[in-house]
Amino acid sequence: MKNRKNYVMTSAATLTQSGLLAVLLQRQRYKVIELARRRAHREQARAALRGTLNWLSGLARGSIAGRPFRRGFEESVPRHT
Repeated sequence: MKNRKNYVMTSAATLTQSGLLAVLLQRQRYKVIELARRRAHREQARAALRGTLNWLSGLARGSIAGRPFRRGFEESVPRHT
């Protein structure tokens, strides 16, 4: 025990040389891209659902273009007498 020295572990290769940093950065980049892709897909799905719900509610209220045809052609076509 007396003759034992406290050695600090040193590696011959640095973190960047070992490629570990490159792997970690690549994983981080992949996660960021994947999260952005999921967010974009979620926003598109919400927009489609919102558009469908707006269309259905407008159809129920009768505020969609073409509404005059529900009442018949007589009221929608002006008469010139």
